[in-house]
Amino acid sequence: MTIKRVLISITEQNEIKKKTRYTTKMETPHIVVLILNYNSWKATLGYVQQLKLQQGIRLTILVVDNCSTDNSYHTLVQHFQDEEQVEIIQSEYNGGYAYGNNYGLKHLLQKLPENTFVVISNNDISIDNPKLLQQLVNYYKQCNDIAFISPLMHMDGQPAPNAAWKIPGFSYDILSVASFNRVKSNEAVYYDIPIQQELFAVDCLTGSFFMGKLETFARLNYFDERTFLYEEERILGLKVKKAGLKNYLALQLKFYHEHSAVISKEMNQLAQIRHLFNSRIVFHKYHANTNIVLLTFLKVFYALFIFAKKLQLKFIKRS
Repeated sequence: MTIKRVLISITEQNEIKKKTRYTTKMETPHIVVLILNYNSWKATLGYVQQLKLQQGIRLTILVVDNCSTDNSYHTLVQHFQDEEQVEIIQSEYNGGYAYGNNYGLKHLLQKLPENTFVVISNNDISIDNPKLLQQLVNYYKQCNDIAFISPLMHMDGQPAPNAAWKIPGFSYDILSVASFNRVKSNEAVYYDIPIQQELFAVDCLTGSFFMGKLETFARLNYFDERTFLYEEERILGLKVKKAGLKNYLALQLKFYHEHSAVISKEMNQLAQIRHLFNSRIVFHKYHANTNIVLLTFLKVFYALFIFAKKLQLKFIKRS
């Protein structure tokens, strides 16, 4: 090969690289928002309309109806039957947050590239920034060691303390139940969030709205379906840490989250406590490598607490 031919070849390669970089830079990201619906089709309708206002992205919306009992699935199918942008599917049974989201993620993995961005989202949130998702992708791309990213959650107009938290230790799971000052117990795992920063690495992100790639969910073996409600973020956060990755808060972006009306409406207090305790035991037994003595102590402690709570509720009901 002559020197002239080599120079031409190098020039051609450089031009191809420039075009590739330009195409990659200008490419409109495809983002799927996965919404889990349970007996709340009205909230889902309203939220989907908000999402359609997002700009600078190629948006797809997947709604997984978690076997609602209020005809949500058929109502949503009928409403969105002419909209290619929105897909409605129904899970095989109501297996809770982890199962329902996994059902949607595995459905997406059968039809989309592994590097597709997916937002796991509740339907009880609101967004006022039309470029939120586009900007979230841009922040994501700034991090080399990233698993998931979330805007800063706001509640009642203010940054929420539980927008992110450290992975709690064993003592937290006792003190947060037994302590008379639960606020103080929670403060021990909350971050002092540096609001002026753009990105902040954290252990756990709120499960109400966060984004990652399909391949990351698959690599981490999705959510743990042994949980029904609560602590899914904690388990996922530990999986992320074990994989040598990090979760991030995009502090200059925000979304608004309402207090969940569905959980309060569909589940009594005792059932909520049972699900919380079960999820914590799953965390310690299958993920945190907690020794058998401490695990047994935790199980007995929670069983006694539930027994005492039953007596308390009976007493309140009679009086």
